[in-house]
Amino acid sequence: MKRVVGIFLTLTSLLTFSIMEVFYYPVEEKQTRTDMNSGDTTVKVIYQFPLIYWVICVTLIITFILGIYFILSKRKQPENVRS
Repeated sequence: MKRVVGIFLTLTSLLTFSIMEVFYYPVEEKQTRTDMNSGDTTVKVIYQFPLIYWVICVTLIITFILGIYFILSKRKQPENVRS
């Protein structure tokens, strides 16, 4: 049962991570700077993802590691109890 849960957690975290970029677009921020001596204008574009994107990424990484742990964990053999 642990192995099945581990496979489920691993696959769902990988699939969710692969489709996340469809739902979350980076916010584009333009910064312009003009040099007063030469008159050149520089435009710098910064892409930032919303905070929920990073929260989901961390959650998926933890879920993936937990799933791998469940897949690789061995089942404990019960010790024979003598009366």
